[in-house]
Amino acid sequence: MPKQSSNVRYAVLSGVVLTAAIAYAAYWFVLANEIERGVAAWAEARRADGMTVEYSTLEVTGFPLRVQPQATRVRIAGPGKNPAWQWQSALLIGNVVPYNINHIVLSAPQPQDISLQINGGALEQYHLVPGSARASIILKRGKLGRMDLDIEGGMLSGGRLQAGPLTVGRAQVHTRDGENGENGENGEAQGLKDPRLFDISLKLENLDYPGFANSALGTHLTALALTASIEGAWSTETGVAGIRQWRDAGGVAQLKAAEIDWGPLKLNAAGTLALDAQDRLIGSLTARLIGYDGLIKGLQGAGQLNKDEAQAAITGLGIIAMAAGGKNGELVLPLVLQDGEMFIGPLRVAKLKPLY
Repeated sequence: MPKQSSNVRYAVLSGVVLTAAIAYAAYWFVLANEIERGVAAWAEARRADGMTVEYSTLEVTGFPLRVQPQATRVRIAGPGKNPAWQWQSALLIGNVVPYNINHIVLSAPQPQDISLQINGGALEQYHLVPGSARASIILKRGKLGRMDLDIEGGMLSGGRLQAGPLTVGRAQVHTRDGENGENGENGEAQGLKDPRLFDISLKLENLDYPGFANSALGTHLTALALTASIEGAWSTETGVAGIRQWRDAGGVAQLKAAEIDWGPLKLNAAGTLALDAQDRLIGSLTARLIGYDGLIKGLQGAGQLNKDEAQAAITGLGIIAMAAGGKNGELVLPLVLQDGEMFIGPLRVAKLKPLY
């Protein structure tokens, strides 16, 4: 009798496991089919908006642990006969785990061709060869809540990079919708008016570009990291026109923290940035400058300061640092960007060109 009871329990357990496995397999295939149909529907909707969305093949694999749609020979372009931007690659891979379909991971391991039309000019062609390129997208209530982009070992060439390819050890960009906090709550629902459109953080490591050879800072940027909130009103335009509409409506970037390690420049800063009518950065920040004597010597070597100006700047900043109690060449100064120039304290360190 006990042996018969044990066999019954084993049979029941086996039946439950088998039923669960069949149910999960059915769910996976239904989900895979829905994702494939969803990709096709999204492509059709974008085409209806005037965009170009093309791919040669689309298949869904990954059973049983994930749903992995793969598209080959992908081309996506902005609206119109002469689109302002275009992206294409031989392979685009998506990954969704069946238990969390609101988290999508995209990867594009093959070289990518990017075309940009900046400020109405000719179409500029860029070629990106990534060591790896991944994007993580999190949806909240059907809308984009967070996006993370991570490129390792990238090399970018073409376009305005006339001096040679730009290489980067790692580039990371993280954005989060300003209306979606960690708990997914909207500030206005709490009786508050939150001017944030979105939060953004950027980190670059080991960037090299031969075109920086004649600058005061050199060709190698060791690290750049910043965290900011973009404030203002959403524009109704897209591209450069949309950025200008945001600017003209009083849009600003609240820079919470920025760190730069570039040749002789070691700088931490925080403050407010915006764009002027010529699309150049303007703003006022508080900067902590480390090793200012090396920066001044770099400016002299680049021909932006003559010998007397460099010596006067070192002496003047030294006096300011001593008065402020700075140690080891550390100095806290205002950093001002205006009229196409950047000043650290009284020292002009760079000319600013339009961003586009």
